Amino acid sequence: MTCWKTINLSRDYGFHRLILISLISMFIAFILFYLPMNLMYSSIKLKEDGSIYFLFALFLIYPLHATLHVLPFWITGKKLTVTFKWMYGIIPIVSTRSKHSLSKLFIIYVMGTPFLFITALMLGACFVFPGYIHYFSIIAAINFGLCVPDLIYLGQFIKAPKSCTVEEIEDGYDILIHK
Repeated sequence: MTCWKTINLSRDYGFHRLILISLISMFIAFILFYLPMNLMYSSIKLKEDGSIYFLFALFLIYPLHATLHVLPFWITGKKLTVTFKWMYGIIPIVSTRSKHSLSKLFIIYVMGTPFLFITALMLGACFVFPGYIHYFSIIAAINFGLCVPDLIYLGQFIKAPKSCTVEEIEDGYDILIHK
């Protein structure tokens, strides 16, 4: 097997630029999510009594995002190492590491699952509970910001040759082709 491309976001974009892109993407996602919902439900008064649930959801958004990356592995029975750490004693950090190389289609599912699932969940929640669209829009926007690195990876994986395999390395991914 030959390495077609190595993807290392820290080296390619830089940590600070990636954070900046994620923050800008969060703001744009909030605007694009909230404004149409607000126009659609302009006659409904927004409620502010769910702030404790909102804070709880904000606390859980990253662990849920990381867990949804693991979901395709659990469904298919593929081996994966999952480690939990606590940053500053209160922020849960989830790290995953695949033990085998993965097909192109499978890694696309892995990278797209959190974006599709949480966005669809927040969109559905807006329709069911229109008085809380501001909370759901913020959660969807934060998830979109968390998905920015995943979407960059996804773009690279989609451009990769059809019969490639993907291996996770220390700082990113190797896209391998058979020669």
